[in-house]
Amino acid sequence: MRKNKKLTATQSQIYNYIVANKEQVITITLRELAQILHVAPASVVRTLTALGYKHYYELQSQIREELSRNKVVDDITYQAQYYFSANFLPDYEEKIEQFKQFARETKDFIFFGIGTSGDLCDYGARQFVNNGRNAFAIGDPYYPIELSRDSYQNKTVIVLSVSGEGQPTIDQVKHFREQGAKIVSITNDEDNTIANLSDLNFSYHLEFKIIDRTINLTTQVPVVYLLERLSRALAG
Repeated sequence: MRKNKKLTATQSQIYNYIVANKEQVITITLRELAQILHVAPASVVRTLTALGYKHYYELQSQIREELSRNKVVDDITYQAQYYFSANFLPDYEEKIEQFKQFARETKDFIFFGIGTSGDLCDYGARQFVNNGRNAFAIGDPYYPIELSRDSYQNKTVIVLSVSGEGQPTIDQVKHFREQGAKIVSITNDEDNTIANLSDLNFSYHLEFKIIDRTINLTTQVPVVYLLERLSRALAG
């Protein structure tokens, strides 16, 4: 599906529901979709217009095509193909230039994440070190940031979070901000608490894959790609 980065909160809600329920969307009418979401049909129409669709059936047609392709390849390959073909990739270029500005004023890079995101923080920190910068990772959700005697004015914190809504991560981001650090976040969507607390956010807009309510299997291919892009930018 196409994605416009300038959706309203209601439009983002509609978009996220469609992405997570594609097989249902191709079987129901626009009015039925509006009823499920408790919004006016006009809200759905405006969302489709913002996404670049002229008609609801155009959206359904594209979803059928995507689902058909998904039957041919495994899910990870499909997600990766979709990500690298999406039209929001060019938007990264401007943000990477902003990141370079942060890097010029940064003495230390701190990577912060919990769980799988924490494992990727270790990878990201090593990539930054490989490119000649001082970097380390923190995976402790209760790390006493506020007790540090050193200023964070010259530090940039790179936060990894799929949902952007984990409360321990949110709390730590607030502590980093209070200590003067710049915040760069990588999240699945840009409409979340951590993204809104960030000075710069990179989002990748793929389907959430959650099992047993707590186990997040959302692909991390975009995160690895972004970490490597940012690490390479340090040499620029």
